[in-house]
Amino acid sequence: MYSYPRLRSALQDAAPAITFVLTLGAALWLHLGSGPHGRVFGYAEALPEVLSPVETARVASIEVTVGEEVEAGQIIATLDTSVIDAEIAVAKAEKTQVEADLNMELAVLEQELDTNRETVERHLAIHREEQRRAVAEAKVLDSEISRMKALVENRQAVLDDLTKLDLQHATVAAIASEKPRTLSVLTEQLKATERRRNGLRDRTSGLTAKLDADVRVATENIAMLEQRRASYVLRAANAGRVTSIDRQPGDVVPAGMPLVQLLSARTGARAVACVPERFALGVSDGDAAKLYIRGQLSDPIPGTVIAVGPLVSQLPLRCWLTPEIPAWGRVVTISLDAPMALVPGQAFDITFDARRGAAAAQPPPKPTATTPKPGAAPKAGAVAAQSPMKVPPTLARRTRFEPSGVLARPGESRYLLVSDDTGHEQNNEGAPWLFAMSAGGAVAADPVPVSGVDELSDVEGIAAGDAGEIYLLSSQSYSKKGKRKPERTALLRLRQDGQGFRVDGGIHLAEVLDADPARAAALGLPDGTRALDIEGLAFRQGALYLGLKAPLDAQGNAMIWRVGSPSALFGGEGAAAVEAASAKKKHRIAAEAARFDAARVSLWARARVDVEVAGKPTPGGISELVFMPDGALAMTSTPSTADGDAGALWRVDRPEGGVLSPRLVQRFPGLKPEGITPSLTPGSLTIVFDAGSAMPSFEELSWGP
Repeated sequence: MYSYPRLRSALQDAAPAITFVLTLGAALWLHLGSGPHGRVFGYAEALPEVLSPVETARVASIEVTVGEEVEAGQIIATLDTSVIDAEIAVAKAEKTQVEADLNMELAVLEQELDTNRETVERHLAIHREEQRRAVAEAKVLDSEISRMKALVENRQAVLDDLTKLDLQHATVAAIASEKPRTLSVLTEQLKATERRRNGLRDRTSGLTAKLDADVRVATENIAMLEQRRASYVLRAANAGRVTSIDRQPGDVVPAGMPLVQLLSARTGARAVACVPERFALGVSDGDAAKLYIRGQLSDPIPGTVIAVGPLVSQLPLRCWLTPEIPAWGRVVTISLDAPMALVPGQAFDITFDARRGAAAAQPPPKPTATTPKPGAAPKAGAVAAQSPMKVPPTLARRTRFEPSGVLARPGESRYLLVSDDTGHEQNNEGAPWLFAMSAGGAVAADPVPVSGVDELSDVEGIAAGDAGEIYLLSSQSYSKKGKRKPERTALLRLRQDGQGFRVDGGIHLAEVLDADPARAAALGLPDGTRALDIEGLAFRQGALYLGLKAPLDAQGNAMIWRVGSPSALFGGEGAAAVEAASAKKKHRIAAEAARFDAARVSLWARARVDVEVAGKPTPGGISELVFMPDGALAMTSTPSTADGDAGALWRVDRPEGGVLSPRLVQRFPGLKPEGITPSLTPGSLTIVFDAGSAMPSFEELSWGP
């Protein structure tokens, strides 16, 4: 047995070896225990929101204090509107003056037409009287001539008397025969005057259309000013906490400068994980994650990876083990599976489990002749590489999911999708829902609610405006049962409302066109809207663009409509929700028709976008269109009316309207490309494919010259 001195001496001699083993063990633990199969450092994401005026203005009031919790849509600050109020007052006065001038001009024109009508009627009455007098004189002269002939034969009168009567009769007969032609000319003049007068009253003639133009310009100017005025009220886009107030009432704030700053959670609770460089390939979109709050013994918080940094780069300072030594790796964004409140910056230990997430990533394809170079558009006929969307079983049990449109939301690191059909026929059919999808194709388990409308039906397009609004378009087509309810003819404008959206304006396009065949004919629909099917919806520089799948024009071109003034189409900023379908139809359509006429809807362009079905060229219609950041117009097409799944992607480099010359980018045999959007990845385009009841898919393509 060792004595204490000998044991102490042995430990002193072995100390270096023990220290080396412990150090090696710690290093091994750090190496193996801080990756995707161990724990990595992470923290709750802080999402700042800066409220700034869009133009230089004076602060009128601040409605919040530092540290205050605010709700989405809550008023944060107001700006002095006295200047723009004066501009609106002047604009309204100008409109009143224009309307008065128009009414006066119309009154003068109507008075002139009335005068012309009276003159024509007077001349018509005079000539009718002269005709009746001539006919009567001719009859009297006929009798007198007969009597005079008898007297001449009996030698009781001379021949000169008979000759005079014959001359008078010839003159009267000529007048009587000529008067019907004169009366016919005057009658046509009277009808033409009446038509001009009725056209003036109906305000549908070319003359009154020209006169109405000034009123429409004044109305648009007022709408623009009122939209500017609405921006003088600064509201929180999302729920959050006020972190700083940078200006006070009375201060003049330049456009774009911070006024109030919030810490927001606009996409729900999320966390950021710092994955070291050596494990950069060990985490994929859709992987399951568990978050353990540092310093607490609690159950893990489940989450899902929704975005993985595209490259290995220097991690945020907080992820460095030593402040002086930078750390490199990939930033991974995690969405919590269940909503919960997190303190921004709260620290976690995070583990990942690829078995619960998406299927293992496939090895990258070997380069081929058809593989596009980075930044270049794919060649026509390139082999597609679609990825299936990851639809949670809980969502599939609640609703059908057939993506027909997609919109990238870079600020939220997600896509919004619309579906042809929602709910199930036995339950919740037509539920007003949108859907969210991560960059990796993981669809959120809960739909995104839309309030202000009872039902969405056959939604085919989604687009974002330049003031935070979102537009939804139904197909306007008849169902397979030959019916077209009002929900299938809706074009809606949405505003964000908390975690969802609300409808603040809408119009039923097909019903407005049916009410006036002339409107339909001007948009390329001489046979009406029976064949109408609109699937494309895009926004550019203040205008909406609608791409028609059917009908095609006489040359087989697909048509694109342009809505020059969407604000007029929906009734201006802050309009009420779309009027219920149960409202009195005649009144509703009349009101919508007036807005339609003020919105400057026109046939903007035509394009040939044929597809190939079973290897044969088939007339194609537009299934989606979008204006890309480089200014090009991207379009997808599917068979316009023929059966069969086939699609193509087209590109127009300088879309200026008229007859376009699209360039084929890629064909999709056996697939239906239904939605396109600029990707969350810069320089790329994302396409979603509708597979009916099968699993939908998506694809990301490089987009370049």
